[in-house]
Amino acid sequence: MEKRRPAPKRPTVSTFGHLRQVARQFCPPYEIADESPRALRIALRDPDGKRPPIAVRHRHERRMLLKANYLVAEAAVEGNGPSEDGELVFRFRGSLRRQKPFLRWRQPIADAGEWSRRLEGPLMGGVRQIKAIESLRIGWSAAERTWHLSLTTMSGSMMGGFMSPLPIAVPMDREEALGIVSLVDALATTAT
Repeated sequence: MEKRRPAPKRPTVSTFGHLRQVARQFCPPYEIADESPRALRIALRDPDGKRPPIAVRHRHERRMLLKANYLVAEAAVEGNGPSEDGELVFRFRGSLRRQKPFLRWRQPIADAGEWSRRLEGPLMGGVRQIKAIESLRIGWSAAERTWHLSLTTMSGSMMGGFMSPLPIAVPMDREEALGIVSLVDALATTAT
């Protein structure tokens, strides 16, 4: 009787390993401060203490034919802003080939126009560096005097589906990471 060979092991893809590669794209100017493999989260800090911390994590989402761990970059940036709470929204206008993003407040705020003009150029510069934005929210809390940035992107994500047995790592390049840093820097300038 012939011995059966064990079935070959299927290669595994670590979503946290991919997240670590993404976090390294932010270094420098940031460095990895804390890793939470269970939470699929990495905290980044500026060694000089001049920039606010950034957290990158994977957010799992499952649809009918798609399983995804989207990359989410988050930061809380102290500064100045409108007199009341609000949220900046990015809209895209034009055909798919020539889409141009523009900035708008979700709801009208009394002194929001000044802040839109001040932030639009620097924020648009950062947005243009990021290739595959799924969603971008920038909320302002007047009581906390803090901007809350939450960016979800396909770059840096892990994608899988019913046609692929293994998840596929979507790369994030250095330019995209620096685009996220420039969004945080734009919000940090409001403190001056």
